[in-house]
Amino acid sequence: MSSLLGLDSTPEEAAKAASIAKQANVVFILSLISILFCCLGGIIASVMANRAKDDAAAGNVESAQRNMNFAIGWMVVTYIVGLGGIMGQLSGVR
Repeated sequence: MSSLLGLDSTPEEAAKAASIAKQANVVFILSLISILFCCLGGIIASVMANRAKDDAAAGNVESAQRNMNFAIGWMVVTYIVGLGGIMGQLSGVR
């Protein structure tokens, strides 16, 4: 139970968790912006980035990293879909 609360984490694990939490904040903000491009993908990315922040705060580094990678993947897909739609509109493709 103490490892779940992050009480027995090493300084390296704590530093990694802090780094992931900081990265999760950036991804969370960018994923909120991506909601403008593709609502569903942006929401999924936002939820997963928030989970990564929560896991990092709890000291669960592995889960935080997994959720962060998932959030980044969805965010990238969302931006690609959104930019593809914008380019399609600008070029007149229907």
